[in-house]
Amino acid sequence: MQIGFVLLPMSGHESMILQMDDKKDLSVEERLYFLEQREHIRELVCDYSVAVDDRDIATIADLFTEDGVFAHADGTAAMESKDEIVSFYQGRLGSMGATYHFPHSHKIVFNDEENATGIVLAHAELSQEEKTYYTGLRYMDTYRRENSRWRFSERLLKFVFFMPMEEWARDGMAQQNRKRFPGEGELPTDLPEKQPTWIAAQKN
Repeated sequence: MQIGFVLLPMSGHESMILQMDDKKDLSVEERLYFLEQREHIRELVCDYSVAVDDRDIATIADLFTEDGVFAHADGTAAMESKDEIVSFYQGRLGSMGATYHFPHSHKIVFNDEENATGIVLAHAELSQEEKTYYTGLRYMDTYRRENSRWRFSERLLKFVFFMPMEEWARDGMAQQNRKRFPGEGELPTDLPEKQPTWIAAQKN
């Protein structure tokens, strides 16, 4: 299937893809194609959450491209190949109790037929050091279609908070430095404080 595109570059994950001069020029078949691919990508995101919670390392590996990247936006964790991602999860998940990852809203933008970006708003509950941790975050994703399957080529995590649930329930969102990874103290959060729009709003 061949589809012609005009790419209008914008900032970051906000690039906009138009066929010819306007999205209205897409045929019914083209619209159906991208609706189907959108659902496949959403399944990919769901499969990731289930695989992490089930400690299914083989499935996690299969969800990433060979050159896949998994990283925290602040640089505290960065894996730059499928093998490194597998090693990370083998170590990290082995130190946790039960976890529950649940994605919410999911925005997907296609660059072409085989490449797309996405923003996933999500929460997770994690058992670590005999405590229940709660986190709210955004996954900044890049997807690539290989051999008719969509995989992650990059997952970048930006945290709104990560802390024991009892702290979050008390006044967690009112606190500064809302990242409290076990054993690492209080760390600056990625969102919203580092967003240019947030910074500008604080000056008004």
